[in-house]
Amino acid sequence: MLESEVISLIQAILSSEIKGRDENEKSFIIIQWLLFSRCLASGDGAKTLNDVDSDFSVPGLIERTRFIARLGASDALQYSNPPRWQLRCVSANVASVAMMMLLSMDKGTDGCGFLFNSKSAQSRCTAMLRKENKEYGFELHSHPIFHLEELVTTACSTSTSTSNHSELPSVQISGLRLLISLFRAFGSQLDATTNDGTSVLEQYSSQIISAVKHALNSESLLNESVPGTAFHRLFSTGCEALFVMISEQLISDPIAMRRLLQPVLLAATETPIVPFPTGDENDSALWMSSSHITDDSRSYPLFRLSKLCFLSKASMLIALGEVHIEQSKLSIVATELGKEETGRAIHCAAAAIDGFLLQDSQQSPSNDTTSRPGLTYKNTTDLDGSVREALIENWPMLSASAISSIIKAVKAGDSESEERKSLQAWLRKLTPLVVTGLRNSLSSLHLSDMKPSSEHSSASQTAALCVYAVRLLVRDSDCVGEGLCPNELGDIANIVTESVIFHVLESKRSLSQDDEILVQQSCGLIAQLCKQCYAIGVDAAILTRAVVTPLVTLQEKREMEPNHGIIISSCIRSSQSLLQSHPGEGRAELEKALVQLVLALLTDEPEEEIKAACLSLLQACCQETTMSHEEWGQIANYSATHALWDAWAVVCMSLPSGYGIKFSIDAIKMQLQDLQSGPRHAAALVALRSALNSAIAEDSSLLSYVLQSVGFEILQLLRAHGVRVLSGPGFDENRVTVCAESVKVNLMALQYLISASKEEDKSVSFISALFEILVESISFNGLPNHPSGKKGADETIGRMCAQVFVHVVRTAPMLFKSTMVAISSESRAVLESAVRADMSGYAAPKRETKKKISLKGFVR
Repeated sequence: MLESEVISLIQAILSSEIKGRDENEKSFIIIQWLLFSRCLASGDGAKTLNDVDSDFSVPGLIERTRFIARLGASDALQYSNPPRWQLRCVSANVASVAMMMLLSMDKGTDGCGFLFNSKSAQSRCTAMLRKENKEYGFELHSHPIFHLEELVTTACSTSTSTSNHSELPSVQISGLRLLISLFRAFGSQLDATTNDGTSVLEQYSSQIISAVKHALNSESLLNESVPGTAFHRLFSTGCEALFVMISEQLISDPIAMRRLLQPVLLAATETPIVPFPTGDENDSALWMSSSHITDDSRSYPLFRLSKLCFLSKASMLIALGEVHIEQSKLSIVATELGKEETGRAIHCAAAAIDGFLLQDSQQSPSNDTTSRPGLTYKNTTDLDGSVREALIENWPMLSASAISSIIKAVKAGDSESEERKSLQAWLRKLTPLVVTGLRNSLSSLHLSDMKPSSEHSSASQTAALCVYAVRLLVRDSDCVGEGLCPNELGDIANIVTESVIFHVLESKRSLSQDDEILVQQSCGLIAQLCKQCYAIGVDAAILTRAVVTPLVTLQEKREMEPNHGIIISSCIRSSQSLLQSHPGEGRAELEKALVQLVLALLTDEPEEEIKAACLSLLQACCQETTMSHEEWGQIANYSATHALWDAWAVVCMSLPSGYGIKFSIDAIKMQLQDLQSGPRHAAALVALRSALNSAIAEDSSLLSYVLQSVGFEILQLLRAHGVRVLSGPGFDENRVTVCAESVKVNLMALQYLISASKEEDKSVSFISALFEILVESISFNGLPNHPSGKKGADETIGRMCAQVFVHVVRTAPMLFKSTMVAISSESRAVLESAVRADMSGYAAPKRETKKKISLKGFVR
C-alpha cells in the first residue's frame, strides 16, 4: 500500500512539473526522470563528481545526459549501494511511468516515433547542436533511443533480482513493467544497423526472453513463498509481458515461442467440460482452487485466471486482426491455442459471468454481495483484490473468446449430443452479458464524446469485443439456438449506428487503434445484419437508415476524413446486401437511388476500397435490375461523359451486345477528341477496346459502327502520341498505352474488313492510312538497336509498329502487296527495313573491325 502511494505521489509531482510546457521541455524533464530512476534501480552512480568534457556532438550529448543522471542518483546511492529492494522497486516503477508518458507524447504526434526512432532522434539532436548559444537543457538534450541498452539491461536485471538467494517478486514485477513499457515504445522500431527488418530489441532477445520466462515459471516457486510474497502478481505480469511480445512480434525463434507458451497453457484436467450449474450449489470443477499447499489461497486463483486471460487475449488478437502476425508465428500460436479449446471456453465463460456480476455490484453499491458465491469461487470474501480486479477488467475478453470457441465446438459437434446442448446453455447465459456490456460501454463512449483517455480506451475495447461477440451470434444464429430476438438486434443496430458510426462521421479528430477496431467491428455487425436481415427478421428500415444516412451525408458534404473510408465502403457493401435480399416492393426506388449515389461517389475519385465497393454495388444493380435498357444506356452515356470508365464497363457488360457502346458513342468521341488530357485518352481507349473485344463475339458489325464514329479520332491519337505531337506531363507516361490500344482496335477492324468486305479497295485504303502513320512513328522512335536519336523517342513504340507490318504480311499477304503499291516509296523503304529488323530479331548492325597488329611479327 505504501509503495503504491509513493509511486502515485511521484507521478503526480512529475505530471505537475510538465504541465503547460512545450514538447522539448516535456521530453527533457521526463527523460531526466527516466534515466535518474534507472540509475537508482541499477545502483549506477557517478564515480567522480567532476563534470564531463563539453563535447558538442551527439555522442558527447549522450554521455553528458548519462553523467547528469548518475550524478543525481549518487546522492541517494551513497547511503544505499547496492540499493535496497524497496528503492529498486520504486525506481523501476517510476521509470516505467516515465516511459509511458514519453510513449503518450509520441502518440500525440501521430506516432511518428521522434523519441524512439534512431534516425529521427539523430537528426533532432544534430539540429539542436547547430543552434547558437548551445547550453544543455530544454533545447539541447539526449533521446531515449540512445539509452536503450542500459534501460533494457536494468529492466531485465530487476525482473530477475534476488536477495540472499530469495526471490523478490515485488521488485521483479516493477522490472517487468519497465520492460513492457520498453516493448510498447521500441517494439515497432527497426534496427538501423542491420537494415533487415528486425526490431531494435532483437539484439537483446536472450536477456528479454530469460526475464519473461523467469516470471512465467513463478508458479513453481510457491514452495518458497510466504503469505503476501506476490508470486501470483508476478505470474500475471509475466503473462502480460508475453502477450505484448507476441503482439509486437518480438519473438523470432519458433522454439523460444513454444517454450514461452508452455507455462500458460491449461491441461485437460484443469479445464473439464462442465454443464452450466442449475442447482443452488455450484460445480466445484469450475472453482479456481489451489493444487498446491499454500497459505495464500485468496490470491492463488490469479494463476489460473491469468492463463485464461492470456489465452483469451491471444485468440482475440488473431480474431480481431489488431496486428498482422507473420504466418509462421501465427500458426504456432494458433496450434497452441487449439489445445483443450472447448474446456477452456467453458471456464472462460464462467470467469466472464463472475467478472460481469462483480462489476455490476461494484457499480451498484446498493447490492450487498459481500458473501455472494460465484461460478469460479465459493464466496467473494475468498478473493484477493488482484483477482477481483482481473475478473472485472477482463470479462469482455473472456466472454468474446468463450463465445467464439463455443460456437466453433457447437458447429463441429453432433446436433443431438448432450454436449451440444450444454454448450448452447452457456451461450444463452453469456448473451445477455454481452448485450448489457455493449449498451453500457457505448453509453460511456457517448458521454466521453470520443476524447482520448484511459476510461475511453477501456470502454472502446469493451464495446469492440461485445460487438464482435454479437456478430458471431448473428452469423451462426442457426447453431446458437435461442439467441437474440429481432427487436433486440434492431435496437443494437440503432445504438451502434448512433454511438459509433454517426459519431465518427461527425468527428474530425484522428481515431486511436482501439477506436479503429470498434469502427471496423461496428461496420461488420451492420453488414452481417444486412446480409441476414430477412432471415432473422430484423426491421430492414433500421438497417437502411444505418447504411444510407452516412452515404447521403458524404454526398452532401463532399468532404471525407481519413477515418470515413472504412465506414463508407462498409455501408456500400451493406446496401448491396439489402438490395439483393429486398423482397420486391420499393426495390426499384432503392435501386435508382443507389445507382445515383454510386455515380456521385465515383465522380469524386474515391480511394480504391470505396471504388471497389461502388463497382460491386453497381454490378449487383445491373444483374437483377428493374430499370429498362434505355435507362441503363443513359447511365452508360453519363459514365462515358464523366470518364467513369470502370462503371461504364460494368454497365456495358450487363446490356445486350453493343447497346451501351452505341448509346454512349458520342460521349466516347468527345473524350477522344479532347487533346488536353493524356490519361483520359489512355483510359477511354482501354475501356473501348475491352468492351469491343467482348461485344464483337456476338456482333462483329459493331466494329464498323465504331470505326465510322470514332475511327478518325483513334488514328489521330495514334499519330499524335506516336510522333510525340502531344508531349509533356500526362502525355509521355501514357504514350505506349495509347499507341498499343489504338493499334489493337485497328487490328480488330482489319480482321473484320478482311472477313466481311468483298471490295479490296476499301481494305487497301484503310491499311494504307494506318501504314503511313506507323511508318511515321517508326521514323521518329526508331527500333531496338536502330535508334533514331530524336528527343523523346521510344523504341518500344517503333517495335510495336513493326510487329503490325509483320502481322499483316503473315495473315493477309495479298492485301499487304496491294498496300505496298499504294504507299509512297519513302514509306515503303522504311516499312521494308522494319519488317526485316523484326524478323531478324533486331540484331545489331555489324560493324567493321580493324585488324590487330601483331607486334610479335616484327623482327629485326
